[in-house]
Amino acid sequence: MMASGRGNSAKEVQEAYIRRLTEATNSMISNYSAIVKSMKIEDDSRLTSTNQAFQDNYEVNVRCTNIIKSGESLLTLISDLKECLIFKDFPAINQSLANQKELLEHNKLNMNKECNKIKEEMQVLLYELESDYYST
Repeated sequence: MMASGRGNSAKEVQEAYIRRLTEATNSMISNYSAIVKSMKIEDDSRLTSTNQAFQDNYEVNVRCTNIIKSGESLLTLISDLKECLIFKDFPAINQSLANQKELLEHNKLNMNKECNKIKEEMQVLLYELESDYYST
């Protein structure tokens, strides 16, 4: 029962990510299209050219701000996905830890072998030194 709850939760999270992605990209596309559309020169305007320029400038600034907000939303989504991958990818984390443990065990065995070799060499040298010392 708990596994199915986890599965539903993961599906809900995935759907939320997809929804956020769709909303942000649609917002960027619609705002960009509106900017391009506002650049079209219209002759039948009821406003003077100066007022029309101010209105167009204001609309472009608002649309650019909306595009920036959508971009920030996408960056936040990417950050959330990275965190989700890092914190919830237990098989990869466990595999990485197992590989690291195996490497450390291998290094430990090599170090123990080297230490034993050094110990044996020191025993031989110490025995020779003792025999020379006591023989004189």
